[in-house]
Amino acid sequence: MGVIPRLIIIPLLSLLPCLLWLWYFSSRSVYKRPSRRVIAVTFWLGGLATILALGCNLVGQQFIQSWFGTGASAHVLLLFLVVGPIEELAKLLVVYFYAYRRPEFDEPLDGVIYSAAAALGFAAAENLIYLWQSQAFEVVLLRGPLSNPGHALFSALWGLALSRAKAAPNLWRARLPIVAGGWLAATVVHALFDTMLILAARVSIVFFLVLLGAMAALFFWVRGRIRFYRETSPHREGTLFLPARGYCQECGTRGTAGAPCVRCGAALPLPIELRLCAVCATAQRPAAKFCARCGANLKLPAAENVSAHPHFVAVTPAGEERIAYILNRDEVLVGRTLNNGFVIDHPSVSKRHARVVASGGAYALDDLGSSNGTFVDGLRVVGRAPLRDGCEVRFGHVHFVYRALAAGKMELG
Repeated sequence: MGVIPRLIIIPLLSLLPCLLWLWYFSSRSVYKRPSRRVIAVTFWLGGLATILALGCNLVGQQFIQSWFGTGASAHVLLLFLVVGPIEELAKLLVVYFYAYRRPEFDEPLDGVIYSAAAALGFAAAENLIYLWQSQAFEVVLLRGPLSNPGHALFSALWGLALSRAKAAPNLWRARLPIVAGGWLAATVVHALFDTMLILAARVSIVFFLVLLGAMAALFFWVRGRIRFYRETSPHREGTLFLPARGYCQECGTRGTAGAPCVRCGAALPLPIELRLCAVCATAQRPAAKFCARCGANLKLPAAENVSAHPHFVAVTPAGEERIAYILNRDEVLVGRTLNNGFVIDHPSVSKRHARVVASGGAYALDDLGSSNGTFVDGLRVVGRAPLRDGCEVRFGHVHFVYRALAAGKMELG
């Protein structure tokens, strides 16, 4: 291929598909507009990440060749042990240290959008280098159209994992396995893609057809995830108001509290807010220590002491406590979108639901005008409500127990 055709074809095959795929992923968000600035910076940083990945790949290549030679098996080991892990890690770090920490990253679909931006920036820079050095026109045709969407689809695996991790309890042991699992899956798929690409170029067109089928399957899987997170977006039509249910005092028909009975027309009474058992959700007397239905201790001690800070715990049906969020800052926002500190993925929780603040050596709770209310021991929060050790806290319809520390031991991070 001559110099002039290379100057035209290589940038087109590398950049144009990249920009088209970037538009495709960024346009999937229909209930909010992704930040163009964050996408552009993430794309640019993804391109710069190729420098780090290239240097690490060269070092890894020398190590593999010194131990296993330069045969086909050594090349496959290089893809699975060096190229796949390093390139996916480089892209992941770009998103983690930039887009992931910004307030614009506020819904699960953003994991796909910003991971695609970093991956496509990486692919554009990588393909410009690789295709310029290649003398085989067939390789240009294979890598140009396939590598760009391939990188974006691989990175969607750890991008979705980042979104899930952000909604998990703020503990490394809870979040790290989620991110590591997504990175490992992307690494394996990436290495398999590169292996099939080499086989298609050197062995048989059959491998190219298999590669196309695998890429199509991955694309439809990612598209399915995109549709799911788009339809369940916390930005879709605001927070769903979940009315309380009750029974008509005239005829016993179950209906919506505060609304007319669908059978006799009598008004269903509004429920009196009481403290609820964290195990079976049965309403309790304000001074009760044990559940009147299941006998559970309403101040069940924490199953484990994992933090030097006060924290919220979720109680399982078996009565076990699981850390839901550790209060390691002076102010923590609670809500459904991922830019809150304490993320609760439930339709009864507002996008910006409540705020937990340090107040006089302890913590207190403010409601931020949520649709379904914030409650402490069954009483709706109006103004600022102090939190006591063992109190039941409800955000919308989601229940937690607050665990404080002994006096003098609270240290804010």
